Amino acid sequence: MKKRSIRQWITLCFSVILGLSVAVTAAWNYYHTYSRSVEESRKAAECCASLVRYSLDSWDIDALMHASDDEQYRQERSTLRALSRSFDFEYLYIYTVDPETEVRHFLFCVASDDDKENVVLRERYLGAVADEPLDKWEKALLAGEREMQMGKVSTQYGDDITWLVPYTEGDGPLLAVIGMDHSIAVENAKILKDFLFALIPVVLSLTMGLLVLLILLRRRILRPIHALSESMSRFARDSSVKPEPIGIRTQDEIGEIAASYEKMTSDIVVYVNNIEALTKERVEANVQLDVARRIQYGLVPEKTKLSGDGFSLYAVTQPAKAVGGDFYDCFLRDGNTVCAVLGDVSGKGVSAAIFMAMAKTMIHEKLLLGLSPSETLNQVNDALCDQNPEGLFATAFAVVFDPRSGKVQYANAGHTPPILIGEESRFLRPDCGFALGLFEDAGILEDSLELRPGEGLLLYTDGVTEAVGPQRSLFGEARLLEALKHFRTSADAAEESVRTLKEAVDRFTAGNEPFDDTAILALFRLAERVWKNVPVDLSSFSEMKKAVFAALGETAQARKVLLVCDEMLANIVNYSGATDLAFCCEKDGDMLRIGFSDNGRPFDPTNPPDDEKEFDLLDGGGMGLGIVLATADSVEYERKDDRNVSILCFDL
Repeated sequence: MKKRSIRQWITLCFSVILGLSVAVTAAWNYYHTYSRSVEESRKAAECCASLVRYSLDSWDIDALMHASDDEQYRQERSTLRALSRSFDFEYLYIYTVDPETEVRHFLFCVASDDDKENVVLRERYLGAVADEPLDKWEKALLAGEREMQMGKVSTQYGDDITWLVPYTEGDGPLLAVIGMDHSIAVENAKILKDFLFALIPVVLSLTMGLLVLLILLRRRILRPIHALSESMSRFARDSSVKPEPIGIRTQDEIGEIAASYEKMTSDIVVYVNNIEALTKERVEANVQLDVARRIQYGLVPEKTKLSGDGFSLYAVTQPAKAVGGDFYDCFLRDGNTVCAVLGDVSGKGVSAAIFMAMAKTMIHEKLLLGLSPSETLNQVNDALCDQNPEGLFATAFAVVFDPRSGKVQYANAGHTPPILIGEESRFLRPDCGFALGLFEDAGILEDSLELRPGEGLLLYTDGVTEAVGPQRSLFGEARLLEALKHFRTSADAAEESVRTLKEAVDRFTAGNEPFDDTAILALFRLAERVWKNVPVDLSSFSEMKKAVFAALGETAQARKVLLVCDEMLANIVNYSGATDLAFCCEKDGDMLRIGFSDNGRPFDPTNPPDDEKEFDLLDGGGMGLGIVLATADSVEYERKDDRNVSILCFDL
């Protein structure tokens, strides 16, 4: 869109106003002048008609019809012509009308112009007859109308206004008609003259007003606004430098705008410089927070999975901010004993993360030295009380688990009660104890229980139970227990229980940002697998077939599982070099697990070597591994005690 300056807009508006003014003035002037002209013509016609009527009173109209050469007739024509010129009529004429034939008989017809007078003498001489149809105003006079009539006629010489006055004797019949023609062209010239005289002062006044207005606008408004605009453009390009003073000191609205602008730019410069400094500090803080987050994830990974003979453990954490105070730790002690701890530091952010790192490191060291959970928490509590100038504290739940016996030793330092997951999941209510870092000699007690195969222990922080829903309600312990009430254990029970709980919390919060840090840890005792030794030979497939049919029956699904078993057996027999092979088949609810354990060369079926084979060798096993991975719902592999252990899971 083309840009217009304020001056152009003002000029355009003035032109429109001037045009409208001229149009209104012209219309009013024409109407006023025309009305006045018609009124003056009417008065002149009345006056002229009265003088003509006076002359007719002294004439004998019948005798006058034969007096064209009479000296008196010529004198009367001269008198009528003088009257026509005096009253500015183009023509003045007198004629009679035969009421029966409606034929006009002219007595006199004179013209004020000499050329037109000669024409009149030839065409409208005494006794001349005109048989053109009567006009409506002439018919009105014949019908008895005695008021002066006005009409408009068009001739070869132009348009005229005609005034017709009846001549009668008293109330008698119409004896003659006195006619007077006034030229419309003359009236239009007069109207134009009056219009110009009325319009020129208006146009000159408006034009002079515009020039004066433009000069004032340029000096008082346009020039200051232009200076403001230039200063704003320069300031927009670099708002960190205050612009030079504009120098507008007028005591009006423009001066107020300039003063406000100069104050605003001064404030903006200060604000921008502060923002830049804050942004720089924020960037540095974000970099430091990012480093702190990476360090914290090094200490407390976002998720951890730990498994071994007879147990599985899974833990996750989610800080509410960049770094948080919730933490967990899990590791194997002496190769058999599982140590786990879950804690929550008061507060959030960097201070909580630092205190968390201290507490976690101390707990890890104490447990690694072989201390029991209660000894560990009591010693850590005393150490934190000596090194806690900010008065922070942490709740913690420590667990030592022996997968072979199922014995769990645990101690609670002010933490939320754990859940025992089994046939009937329930809360454990051990002695709550004091949080770490509050009081020396806290005397944290220890308790124990025995997990049966398939049972688990779930630890969580208050970020779970205090998760806020859309109605500002809390998730609470009841919803927590309900989410795990009907949980069915499996080989992946630890991970599945944590995932089930997190999904329940996410549904409850409906995607709202977490208010508090969250950490969850699940520890399960698994049922021991029963391995059956079979020959390292393809004939062992019959044993596998019996075990699968016993678990699933002779179904299409069982045949799909046997196809995978056949391929795994062929790979072990033909390529592994194994001399010992064991097989297991177990059904756990809707999950079927098939296990293979051999002492052959290390080989991970989930990541086979990427070597291409000839087409005629594709049935030798390589293509079958693709079938295994595509058919089984999941394949787990580990190299343990110099043996390949592969577990294939099928979701029934």
